[in-house]
Amino acid sequence: MTPIRHRDLVLITPDSAWPPPGNDAMRPRWEAWRAWWSGDLEQLRTHTPRLVPGGYWERRAADATKRQMHLPLAGDIARTSAELLFGDSVRLDVADSGQEAWDALAANIGLTNSLVEAAEVDAAVGGVYLRPQWDSATAPHPLLTVVPAHEAHPQFRFGRLTSVTFESDLGERDGYVWRWLEHHEPGQIRHELWRGTTTNIGRLMSLADHPDTRLLAGDTGGVIDTTAIRRDGGLLVEYVPNDLPQPLSRFPHGRADIQGQETLLDALDETWDSWMRDLRLGRARLVVPSDYLDAVTPRERAGHVQTATDRFFGKRKGSTPTKAFDTDGEIFTPLGGLPPDSEGKTTGIEQVQFDLRVAEHSATALALVEQIVSRGGYAPQTFGLHVEGQLSGTAMARRERKSSATRNRKRQYWKPAVERCAETLALIDRVLFGGKVPDGRPVLEWPADQADPKETAETIDLLVRAEAMSVQTRVEMAHPEWRESEIAEEVARLQTERAATRAADPLTGYETPDQADGEDAQEDV
Repeated sequence: MTPIRHRDLVLITPDSAWPPPGNDAMRPRWEAWRAWWSGDLEQLRTHTPRLVPGGYWERRAADATKRQMHLPLAGDIARTSAELLFGDSVRLDVADSGQEAWDALAANIGLTNSLVEAAEVDAAVGGVYLRPQWDSATAPHPLLTVVPAHEAHPQFRFGRLTSVTFESDLGERDGYVWRWLEHHEPGQIRHELWRGTTTNIGRLMSLADHPDTRLLAGDTGGVIDTTAIRRDGGLLVEYVPNDLPQPLSRFPHGRADIQGQETLLDALDETWDSWMRDLRLGRARLVVPSDYLDAVTPRERAGHVQTATDRFFGKRKGSTPTKAFDTDGEIFTPLGGLPPDSEGKTTGIEQVQFDLRVAEHSATALALVEQIVSRGGYAPQTFGLHVEGQLSGTAMARRERKSSATRNRKRQYWKPAVERCAETLALIDRVLFGGKVPDGRPVLEWPADQADPKETAETIDLLVRAEAMSVQTRVEMAHPEWRESEIAEEVARLQTERAATRAADPLTGYETPDQADGEDAQEDV
């Protein structure tokens, strides 16, 4: 059946509201999650109060002049998720003799780095798009770009992505907001340029009207036929949800690792701010009579620039004298009208040191971090918490079982998307650049968990002594990350070395149980 094309169909109504409806429940959350991920204070003040009304960042938004503190735990979680998934380079196996060609193409594309980047975006905002592209003027091979969920307007059917529009904000020009929309549909890609306002899509313009899209105009008007690349008429992009289901939408928008923990993140920032405030207010003071200090205006100090210290001792205007004991005068707090002591003498210098609630703040912050990390699906030990003493590989694996389960769950969403994306990249390379990767979808192989080398060696030794392990199984167990060809080569080398040892000295040469069984069988015959 021939897929339906929409080459001349404008899917967006001019002068309609923007962003388009359909993702209203998710859009404010995408913006808030992105703010916590980025750690940008302005973004936190702007986008997080809607999810945490009355919280720390809403109060800071009302008075941005106050000091603001942020602990970037959301960014740490996203990076940790990416490292668990793609920190060890994955392997994509290609059938027949195309492995070398595919490995070279993947290296040119920078596939490993792109996957690490995409995995961090995925964990941070709940979803990511893998978008293959090409531009012969930029590179003689396909390219792979990563698009976060908040920059896309997807359409789903039966839980599958049927089309998606990527939005690029080109900024304001001549009083209008310019948007570059890239529609990915079955069998084609359409580029459009729109001129409108912040809340209205406005009018459809010619691609030649903006310098960023001028090169796309050409003879096709921004429409690219992709059926030569994918003959089935499928999309060239892949959507990867971070986790499903999504309780806030009937569509398969992924859940971010911090979804449902926005109030905890807000409380963590408030705790951190309170701790720093204690340090600021609790520093040591020397309370002295104001007569002990010299009257010096800021202008009388050579090269002096008015500082916060000046504001402690006088007004900001230089006309009011400042009281200063010496260059370290910030430790002194002048206090006039001090009563005399019991002998009628003027009260001297008195030291004041407030208590710092270090233990209370530390315990509160640690409890919040543990809750956020655990509810995100990770073991605290993955983030360096509660790691006391030296543990064996088995003990550490038991402690980090929760993180491993979360990683394995995410792998189920990544595997089909990465394999299909790799196939699309190979098709683009072959059709447009004359690449030599053969037909067929590459198979993603995740690296095996790295066991403790000492424990692995001891296990192999015990099984060999019990005559319960062949040479090939030993090599496979010692090197789980090797390909079958590498394992076969190592087994052949071991057998050659053993044969040479027996030939050199039959008295010290030895035979494996497998070889002994084979010789006995020949004698019986």
